[in-house]
Amino acid sequence: MRNKGRIAVGADADLTVFDPATVIDRATFATPTTPSAGIPHVIVNGVFVVRDGKLVKGVMAGRPVRGAVPRSP
Repeated sequence: MRNKGRIAVGADADLTVFDPATVIDRATFATPTTPSAGIPHVIVNGVFVVRDGKLVKGVMAGRPVRGAVPRSP
């Protein structure tokens, strides 16, 4: 977890580029996989998974974080 959240060479930073004026969840119970609006780019592990508002097919860029369950205070 030491390298998480920093934007630097070699760091594990996932980025979401969004417009706060237009971002909105469009999913419903009937259509739960409808993507949100106002999020043009998502970069995971240095790889675009959403580019120009469209899901990049076939990309599996992320890895699970194991053993990092937050504890209650």
